[in-house]
Amino acid sequence: MMACLLIVCGQARNSIAGDVRGSPIWPVPVATSRATLVPWGDGQHVWVVDEQGARVVDRQGHRTHEQGSWLAAGFGVTSWIPTSIPGRAWVLASAHPTGGSSNQSRLYLVEAGQGLVTGHVVLEAERLTHFQQQSFRSPADVYPRYISSAPKEPHERIWMEMRHAGSDLICVVDAEGHVTRVAPTSTLGIPDDESFEWWQVVPVGKGPRAWLKGSGHLFFLDAEARPARGKPMLSGEKDLWVVPGPDGVRAWVMAEVRPPGSYSTRRQLYILDPRAPPGTKPALLLKGAPIRQIVGNEDGSKAWVAGSLKSAGEGGLYLVDIHGKSLFPGGPLFKGQQVLISRTQSGRLWVLTKAGGVFLLDANGKRLAGREGLLSRLVQEKDGLDEFITFPMGAEDLLVSTDKVVHLKHEEARVEAMPLMEGTNASVLGVEPEGTGAWIQSERDNTLYFVSLEKPHYLEASPVMRDAEASLVIPTGERMRGWIQTGPASFATAPLEKMSATLRLQGGTLRAGPGGSVSIDGRLDLRAALREDDAGSVELRWPIPVPADKVGGRLEVTLWDSGRAKPLVASVTRQYAPGTPPPKLNWYLDERSFGARPLQVVFLYQDALGTYARLAVSNVLFQAPLIEQVWFRTMIACILATLLFVLPLLLIPRQRPTRRWIPFLSWSVNVLGGSGLFLAGMANTWRIHFPIFVGVLFLELLLGLVMGLVSPAAFRLLASTRPFWWLVPVALGLPSTRRRIQADYVAHVGRKVEAWRRQANDERYISIPVHFREGTTQAPLAETPTLPTLLHRTLEKPEERIVRFLTSPEKGGNVLIESPGGRGKSALLREVVRRMLSDFVEDPSKPLPVLCDGRGGALDKTALQALAANPLPKDIHEVLLLRGDYVLVVDGLTESALSTDTLREFLDGGYGNSVRLLLTSRPHLGFRQVVESSSHWMVAEPRRLDDETLGRFVAAYAPERHQKAEEGLEACRGVDGTYLPILVRLALLFGHGSEGVAALYEAAFRGLLRQQGASGGEDSKLLAWAGDFCLRTYWAHGIRALRYRNAPEQEQMQKLLQAGLLVPEDAYVTPGQHPGQVRFFHDSMQSFLTARGLFTQEHDQATWDCLWRAAADPLFSTGPSERVSGADSELFQMCLQVFGPEEKLRRELRRQLLTWAVLHDADLSKRDILSAVPNDRRPRLEALIHTGTELSPRSVLGAAVSICQEDLTRLGTLYMRMAQRLWPWHQQESREEWEPEHAQPGVH
Repeated sequence: MMACLLIVCGQARNSIAGDVRGSPIWPVPVATSRATLVPWGDGQHVWVVDEQGARVVDRQGHRTHEQGSWLAAGFGVTSWIPTSIPGRAWVLASAHPTGGSSNQSRLYLVEAGQGLVTGHVVLEAERLTHFQQQSFRSPADVYPRYISSAPKEPHERIWMEMRHAGSDLICVVDAEGHVTRVAPTSTLGIPDDESFEWWQVVPVGKGPRAWLKGSGHLFFLDAEARPARGKPMLSGEKDLWVVPGPDGVRAWVMAEVRPPGSYSTRRQLYILDPRAPPGTKPALLLKGAPIRQIVGNEDGSKAWVAGSLKSAGEGGLYLVDIHGKSLFPGGPLFKGQQVLISRTQSGRLWVLTKAGGVFLLDANGKRLAGREGLLSRLVQEKDGLDEFITFPMGAEDLLVSTDKVVHLKHEEARVEAMPLMEGTNASVLGVEPEGTGAWIQSERDNTLYFVSLEKPHYLEASPVMRDAEASLVIPTGERMRGWIQTGPASFATAPLEKMSATLRLQGGTLRAGPGGSVSIDGRLDLRAALREDDAGSVELRWPIPVPADKVGGRLEVTLWDSGRAKPLVASVTRQYAPGTPPPKLNWYLDERSFGARPLQVVFLYQDALGTYARLAVSNVLFQAPLIEQVWFRTMIACILATLLFVLPLLLIPRQRPTRRWIPFLSWSVNVLGGSGLFLAGMANTWRIHFPIFVGVLFLELLLGLVMGLVSPAAFRLLASTRPFWWLVPVALGLPSTRRRIQADYVAHVGRKVEAWRRQANDERYISIPVHFREGTTQAPLAETPTLPTLLHRTLEKPEERIVRFLTSPEKGGNVLIESPGGRGKSALLREVVRRMLSDFVEDPSKPLPVLCDGRGGALDKTALQALAANPLPKDIHEVLLLRGDYVLVVDGLTESALSTDTLREFLDGGYGNSVRLLLTSRPHLGFRQVVESSSHWMVAEPRRLDDETLGRFVAAYAPERHQKAEEGLEACRGVDGTYLPILVRLALLFGHGSEGVAALYEAAFRGLLRQQGASGGEDSKLLAWAGDFCLRTYWAHGIRALRYRNAPEQEQMQKLLQAGLLVPEDAYVTPGQHPGQVRFFHDSMQSFLTARGLFTQEHDQATWDCLWRAAADPLFSTGPSERVSGADSELFQMCLQVFGPEEKLRRELRRQLLTWAVLHDADLSKRDILSAVPNDRRPRLEALIHTGTELSPRSVLGAAVSICQEDLTRLGTLYMRMAQRLWPWHQQESREEWEPEHAQPGVH
């Protein structure tokens, strides 16, 4: 009967091997009215601009930023110009006020952030005109006044004409909104009634400099130079074309001029230098020969010039340098021919001749490949090259477009020309940046296609939209993905893998899910009707909601049987418009009797916006009558086979079951293995499903084995036996089984946590306040907690809250415990792990913690290594990880071998959505950003002890002298009145809490040794040795870990290990076994010993130059420290505590700072110095800087030293930050001078 239930339940919902095919690109509407698409700047988003403002959508079509209310009432957007900063743009807006007839114009600077587009006014005038930047794309290089419809390029700054109070002024605005006035137009001799609509600029260099051209005049503007030159540098009839030179100032200029005594104009080439003295005439190049086109090379040092055949010109191709020298001594290439040129991204040059020749030249004019007459037919149809538009693609390919599109490519010293769209009339709307494809619109039926230009789908055209009148396509950089702008609407694109469709019949539902998965719920019967009065019975789903009802959407579903003479089996049409009748499925089957058959289900969607997309699901099995169903016959066969196995079990006496089961199971396996071919032939004759039949037999055998399980060891042995291993995750889903099987592993983790606690000198966990931040990247708006929830979270202990977040099935996620050293991150982690183990014992459905070794590589491999203590097979652990049965625990990310990229790869990989992480780290922006990019996350920061929590902490460690202990902790008290837990714990355990931090660490060192029986003289020797040892290890290489096994100084290290000063890196070391590597029980102890060793070595020196390296070397950067000043080097903070006397230390810090002020006056800025001053002293220095007297960085640093020298803590902070700022300029001496003379290799 169980076999019958298995077959029947399997029919209720099953996945099938359906083949999902269809349109590879699905348009997703992002605007259903006229809008303009403007690149956002990162390739992942785009501005959707209309008259009222803009919103931001990503490449999937999701709206990421809503349109804000920054635009004033009555104003409308006229132009949207992206800046070089992603997500920021300038916006021109104009309005007609109700109180007057004059226009008002405003320039806004808008930015997308925090889910909203915001902006502010940076410029307002009666008229604002944006000077378009000269486009270097084809055909603008031949027709300079051509306005390109290509996506707007990002600008470093924009040049504006502003009319205010009847005067016109030229100004420039940068990406931060700073406005610089350049010159009144009157000083340039431009008439007051001039229209600047068609004027263009050519920015040069990184500063606010540009060439300005319009009305046949060319000016050079420099916002930093005063005054602007009053006359144009060059005047012509109409067309001017500027190509900047390599220095960003000089330029080649192509000008349309009328020679004296001539009635016709011609283009000539000049070189202009704005730095030339006034009155200097432009230098005429090529002896005044007429030209047609100029294209600069990659670095701007040379320019390609296409000659003209007008006015007795020679035509051909020239190459000139910035000095005007022609680099072809023998005259132009292709002399006597009209040519069209286009430069590739690799610096090579395509040359098209009027005779139809196509040639590829290198950067020096050497011919690499070429063919005469290759485009002769296309040139003859257009009577020349005037209508040719070129699109460089990839490294050196080229698209040529007239009313047809041809792909030119260079392969093995040959040039090939391949027509796109089989030579039909078409236009190019966009090209993929890497040259993998092009977006082409057919002029025959206005269908937009994506044409692949890479193998194996070369020249394959995929329709995207029909009759769409597309005007622009912005590729995203991902193949076959982009944003499409049409007249009535705009779209993103989604791949077929993101689409899903549903057909619901009475009795069953077909679902084609994202990624090509196909499943059937229930049973699909031939001639079945749709579910009554349910328009959703026929459904197509995009990745985001699509307003199909507003755009006249129409979904047609057809069923096809290729084995019939008339393949159409059924059809249904759904109209999305409101008020339309529900869809009805019409069948066209004439047979009276029929069997089950595979059909193809086709979903075809169309709407008024031009969307035309098709999704087809093949091999969808529709069922026949019951007696002819394969599954029914299989069920009968399984019942008979079950009786053959069950009846002997019922009839045989129940004695000695082991001797009865083992031969019986062996016989069954041998029968199935030896006679498989016979059973398969029998299944084909009787029309039963042979894999299910065999599977049921194996299931029955497996059930017999499961019934015989009496111990976890037997269960694990069975788990490693195929094909039974796949049932183990199912069995481990049962609470009782999971508790029994994982009991040994729970005990193993508990012992390991306890070993960690003992290594931390019997650390005791005290629940102290923790600052929490939670977030999610799935939902755009987080649900606001109710008052009872907030109260519960406030009263909940930090460890309980973390455990709840890690184990919550729906609202939980990854946890990062982050704080500077010494606050108790590891203690909190151990307590969370301990509570998770306790919760698992009470409720085995909770996840288990896995203690991962941070020294490993990839996190998933590290987790599997940690799970080796659990003798389940690796395949089982992978399944349990994907199911979320484990929480991976890593203590000390910043001290581990794991990188941010490794952690990001794990979260973005297959385990990222199922496995939760519990991590600790010192403050590290990279790790925090990676954790916060996960779907649900929590960042917990343990706080320092205050007066309230200090009492509980002291009571835990010194209950018998509670009040007295609190009075002796002044050295542990910070400037803000709080206490660092590690210092308090050391003070309570070893005293000296009122004598300073250095005395506290020394007392801890001696106290731990004396607990092991060391005498006063011996602990002093070991203290001196430890300082010297740290100089030869940590100071020399910056590595915390120390080599123990086979170390030359293992005798001394063993004493520190026995005292608990050193602990094994692997917390669970077998007794009597030497650990491979060790480290100090806390990093701060290693920093103290290093500082003490430095002072011992350097105390009698006249200067203490070693402090610079201690403060600034990246080897010692440990994140924000809380010893004294909150700076970055714990070692330097320990040096401030150890070095003395204090007056000498203060004079040394002051001396070095003043020396840096002299040596690095040119390297420093006032901002650098101001940011280095402690916050409480910064206002005094700011007041001094803003007194009106111009101070050099040298003087400012001297003033900063004077302000901070009264207090060693503040002076140390200033020294720390300035040392880090100046470290790159430090002429460091050889490494050996920093290290002791007798460094011994192999001790760390």
